[in-house]
Amino acid sequence: MANPIVPPVNGARMAEPETAMPCPTLHNSQTQRIVEIGRRHTYYANERGERINLVALHRMNMQYLRMRLLDEAVDMFKRGDMDDDNSKRVTSLMQDYCTAVRDREYMREWAQRDWPGNPFHLKSERPLERGLIDTLKARGIDPIPMHHPYKSDDGPEQMPGGPWDFDSRTKTRFLQYSLAITGAVILTVPMITMVLIGRTDASLAIVCVFTILFAVGLSYFSPSRLPIELLSATAAYAAVLVVFVGGAATQG
Repeated sequence: MANPIVPPVNGARMAEPETAMPCPTLHNSQTQRIVEIGRRHTYYANERGERINLVALHRMNMQYLRMRLLDEAVDMFKRGDMDDDNSKRVTSLMQDYCTAVRDREYMREWAQRDWPGNPFHLKSERPLERGLIDTLKARGIDPIPMHHPYKSDDGPEQMPGGPWDFDSRTKTRFLQYSLAITGAVILTVPMITMVLIGRTDASLAIVCVFTILFAVGLSYFSPSRLPIELLSATAAYAAVLVVFVGGAATQG
């Protein structure tokens, strides 16, 4: 026999049932698609041997977190309202996603700094890592043959955030050398010019012109472009040139 419903005592309101976490609207096809796309770059074999790329596994998790965040957005948009449970879930998911983004940057720094010793890239040529790779085979997971793990126009769809979305190591190194040479040039050229001219008024004019050029170039090429950083760098550059002018004038 079903228990009777007890009315509230003294006019108290009946307790509302606790709001349960909404079931994710992610379909199996979507999560399977994440795994299908990500697996090609997580466990593969090329002409040098078998590889396990933990960064690709991390990208799979980031894509899943994106979908969970969008799932929360859909729930709020359909109801036209937002409650504490939504806020808690969005906050938790966003914290996980921000942590994942920072971790991805850390993994990229490792890959650029020391690719042969990258701890996120396991290779079958190393005995200890070979043992880890063999455990996957023992469980029935075989590597996917892959000769070129990067993106191609006619190739299969790729997970966002992979090496194909960033500059190559050669291009990055070329950019580093170019910026280093440019930095040396913009500092030595005005100094040499001021020494050759030998006039204080001309030297001050040169300082003004090159400081303006430096500030404009820095604001265009600086990755952060924060005003305080641009101001500090420009002030430091101008200070070096002014000190040089003052020293040259004293000696003259």
